[in-house]
Amino acid sequence: MSTESVVTPESVVPPLPAARSLLTWAIPAFAALMAAVALVMVWVFGELVHATTLDAKKTLSLWILGILLVVVLLHVFATRVGAHYIAGAVFRQDNGKDSGKSTNPAPFSKRDARLQRMYEELRVSHGWFWRRRLRWLLVSGTDERVDQVAPGLKQAGIMHVDETVLVHASPDGVEAAKWLGQIRQLRRRRPVDSLVHVARADAIDTELPRALSGIATALGWAAPVIFLHPVDANGDPPAQIDAVGAFMPNASRKQAQAAAARLPDMLGELEQKTADIGVVHCGKPNWITWMLEISAYIHEHAARITLSLRTLAASKWLRAPLAGVMFAPVFPRVSVVPVLVANADAAPGEPVAAVLVERVTREQPRAMLPVWREIAACAPRYRGRRAGLYWPDVLALCALAAATVWIVLLVISGAGNRTLVTKAETIAAAALAATPGAPPALRAQLALQQQIDTFEYRRQHGVPWYLRAGLSRNDDQLDALWPPYRTVALRNLRQPVVQALERQLAQLSRVRADEQQSHDARQFAYNRLKAYLMLATPAHTNASFLKTQLLDVWPAPAGMRAGEWLDTSQQLARFWSEHLNAHPDWRISASVPLVTQMRSTLVNQIGLAASDDVLYQRVLDEARGKYADVSLATLLAGTDAHGLFTTTRTVPGIYTRAAWDGVIEKAIDDNAKGQHVVDGDWVLTGDQPTARISTTVVEGVVGAARTSLDAQRETDALRTRLRTRYFSDYTAAWATLLNSFQWIPANSFSGVVDQLTRMTDAQTSPLLAIMKSVQYQGEAGRPSQALTDTLVRKAQGLLGGSDRDPMQAPAVNPLDRSFGPLLALLGDNSPAAANGNAGNGQAANATAFSGVSLARVLTADTTVRLKLQQIQTSPDAQSMARSLAQAVFQGKLSDLSQARDDAALTAASVGAQWAGFGQTMFVQPLDAAWQAVLQPAAASLNDAWRASVTTPFTSTFASRYPFSPATADASLAEFGRYVRPDAGLINRFIEVELSGVLKRQGDQWVPNALAPQSLRFDPKFLAMLRLIGPLGARLYARGEAGYRFEIMPQPTPSVTRTELTVDGQPVIYFNQQETWSPLTWPGNGLNGHALLTWHSLNAGLRIAFDATGEWAFLRLLESARTKPLDDTRYELVWNAGAVSENSATTGDTPDNTTVPLRYVLRTQAGAGPLELLKLRGFRMPERIFVTGRAGVISGLPSLPPLPPE
Repeated sequence: MSTESVVTPESVVPPLPAARSLLTWAIPAFAALMAAVALVMVWVFGELVHATTLDAKKTLSLWILGILLVVVLLHVFATRVGAHYIAGAVFRQDNGKDSGKSTNPAPFSKRDARLQRMYEELRVSHGWFWRRRLRWLLVSGTDERVDQVAPGLKQAGIMHVDETVLVHASPDGVEAAKWLGQIRQLRRRRPVDSLVHVARADAIDTELPRALSGIATALGWAAPVIFLHPVDANGDPPAQIDAVGAFMPNASRKQAQAAAARLPDMLGELEQKTADIGVVHCGKPNWITWMLEISAYIHEHAARITLSLRTLAASKWLRAPLAGVMFAPVFPRVSVVPVLVANADAAPGEPVAAVLVERVTREQPRAMLPVWREIAACAPRYRGRRAGLYWPDVLALCALAAATVWIVLLVISGAGNRTLVTKAETIAAAALAATPGAPPALRAQLALQQQIDTFEYRRQHGVPWYLRAGLSRNDDQLDALWPPYRTVALRNLRQPVVQALERQLAQLSRVRADEQQSHDARQFAYNRLKAYLMLATPAHTNASFLKTQLLDVWPAPAGMRAGEWLDTSQQLARFWSEHLNAHPDWRISASVPLVTQMRSTLVNQIGLAASDDVLYQRVLDEARGKYADVSLATLLAGTDAHGLFTTTRTVPGIYTRAAWDGVIEKAIDDNAKGQHVVDGDWVLTGDQPTARISTTVVEGVVGAARTSLDAQRETDALRTRLRTRYFSDYTAAWATLLNSFQWIPANSFSGVVDQLTRMTDAQTSPLLAIMKSVQYQGEAGRPSQALTDTLVRKAQGLLGGSDRDPMQAPAVNPLDRSFGPLLALLGDNSPAAANGNAGNGQAANATAFSGVSLARVLTADTTVRLKLQQIQTSPDAQSMARSLAQAVFQGKLSDLSQARDDAALTAASVGAQWAGFGQTMFVQPLDAAWQAVLQPAAASLNDAWRASVTTPFTSTFASRYPFSPATADASLAEFGRYVRPDAGLINRFIEVELSGVLKRQGDQWVPNALAPQSLRFDPKFLAMLRLIGPLGARLYARGEAGYRFEIMPQPTPSVTRTELTVDGQPVIYFNQQETWSPLTWPGNGLNGHALLTWHSLNAGLRIAFDATGEWAFLRLLESARTKPLDDTRYELVWNAGAVSENSATTGDTPDNTTVPLRYVLRTQAGAGPLELLKLRGFRMPERIFVTGRAGVISGLPSLPPLPPE
């Protein structure tokens, strides 16, 4: 029993103004327009925004799109929180625009009051995820039937019942389309979870499909349809009521007819179950008959229910799946339902006001609660579908399409760039591998050059669209191809051209001084010298001229046709000439004597002037014989270097500091006086803009040109050239002496310690004596400074006066550039270098900046000496030496390795000009210490390798197949114990003992370039690593030994059937269409067997091969002729008539001819099982390092094998 509710109309909120929609889209549209304009400015008028490169344009575009995204997100956030509306309201309030409006206490809302109240209730109860907390069921049907199952829903519109939300399809007070549209706006993703149509079987609604379609259109969502049949029940509702119904097993709209076809069986089963349950409950004292009444209803109306659902399923208007049929008992009740009445005060045409939910909601029947729960629980099993245009789906589809297009572009670009990279690598590798100077090498160089041309063109004009998408590596590939091209071009082009030019120049330079050459001969010699100097000084390169000269002197290779050589050489010479100026590292080291001689010859022939050589030789002749040559004993100044280093070279006395101070400097000044200069070209005078001529020749050659030149500048230029040449020869003489030093290796451990002791002694160190002598000789040519000048300069520094006299000429130290690295080791700070006036100050102080010095070298030598002395005097010398060597082998940092690195750094700091001296004096003493410790340890490591790997491997596999041609097979499991890439004995031994001298590169171990060079690996050991590493990685790629490959038989004339069986896996072929058959070898390990049989036209079954064992398939592969077809396919041919010792029966044909049985094997990686054929005859190497009596230092007992850590 329920009481009558009082209906109080509430004002219905007017619709949202159009201005609100305009505000929603105006700001994003304006931002998008501005972004489009900015993108056009960047890509079309890039110069205006300083975006001239492609990378700059991409960067600006990303910034523009990022700013657009931020603006849109901020606008969406502001719209969500109502910021725009609040700002507008505040603005109107401040400007008094709302004063004329009538006050309305009702809040402004864009949806019906009933929906708004439910929204607020659910929002408070369930938080942000209220839309998915409860199931929303849309109830449709006639008002009478809906009121039977949900009393008051027509007036309330929406009500919260248990864990579900019931929504009426057409409530009072609002238009159905507008109501459904508001629900659609409230739950955008899925407005309702299911549509419950309340029906009666005795009244068939023919317009039901159209009505359901209209609801789906208004909602924009076709929800699963459930038919609810209210069944009148007598008596009072029991305490417990179960839901009765049948749900379809299919959840697709396309399967609706199939589901409807199964409905009769489902209804029949449901009728039987309800009847059985009803009979059980129909008993005294409580007569519960509602289950029987539902059973009777189903029995009576099953045909109509089925017909109704079939009609609906066959209708074209149906958009959603049919979920099922529910039956709900309706018990009699007395209630008064309030209805909405028109407001008398309202204007005509005004909509009826909505009613608050709590004023029209009556108590819901308890019999319906299980029904709503069951419908809500089953609703997620069925998927609805969109009806009409849903802009999030459209955006998602557009985004998906854009992403798909972008992914396709990425795939195309990635594949194209990968192909391009592979092609470039292949071309570069082929060019590097070709024999230098041979026709294939020239063709490979031309291909590499054309590839570089392509990359250069694309760098200037952009890469094709299919190689872009952000994956273009055009510039990186171009940069990567220059080093291989340089190597190839130096071998194929520059080297033969330079040799030919030098031969011609040497021949041309032997012309007698008094022999007058013709103009053409002089021009020919001039052109050859010019081309030679262009190769040495790329800054002067003239591409067209150099190309012509290169083609003239480049000898044609043997075996190349004349036409091909002409075309190829033209292209190669043109490319080299055009790019030489941009690549100074391609220049040659010109022969200074040859160039000087050739210039002298040309100057004499052309008649410009007497050569600088004449003046220079005159200067040397004045000092020759006046000063003694400098030998090693002179440099040592009484210090003993016996047993350390030696040399037989000397420095001529004319290239000493005493000769410079005594004779050379004054002789150069005297010879420079009276000489004059005229304009010349760089070919004859080098980088100087002048050429020398004598006074007697000037009168007849240049005439009045001499009078326009400044005599003082001419004299200074000539003096500078003579001084530069003298100090160049001065440096070369001293470099020859110092680089000729040879270190004398010690023959015992104590000898090494003694050498280091003598080298590091502060009083008698020969190294200190050598360096002091070098320092004295390296200061030749420095201007002397008076004591008063020094005192004045220091006083200015103390008083803060840093200004210099601008007229004071900077001091120039001519040997600072060459001797600077050596002097810097001694802490030399020349005045010129300190003041920054010397042009070579940077080179002189480079060593000081790097932190190396002679004191650091001596400290490193002392550290090593003390360490070796500690080992020598230790009672357990073997243990200490073993730990030190083990640290080196395992790549750990030690005092010995740190000292050696310091010595190597010092040797490298002196530069290439003094490299020999640096190696002898700094590196080789510590190399001897390395050898003293590492050589015995290498021998003990060989013993450990032999004991732990070689001997067990040999004893296990030496007499087994495939390591020897035996009948017994080797164990794959035992073989894996050695070669597994993760836990094999070989790999573990290397990781524990050799990680410092070997490094992993891909699937194999290779020598570490940073390891001590005194250790030399056995070539057999390295060959074993190259074989076992990749083989083990592919054989045990999946943890257990096995290859996966495919076999495809090929047809053979006169053969009707072939059968290949590998470990129980048959491949049968009877001349049908060839197909690939996947195989795995080895099989399960229990039936190792390989069998090859065949049938011919003239005979029955024949056996071509038959063998058992784990390696039976490998024996079969060994008996085949193998021909590679490409990287992954191999042709296998067995001669079926040939006698095989592994076969049980021969396959001879009646006429004793052989029949080839062909198969194609396709592998996944490498050669597959064919790789194992390399194991035939394999022997594990006996040692790791090459050791012996040569180079072994005695004095330290042999060390035992290194223990594993």
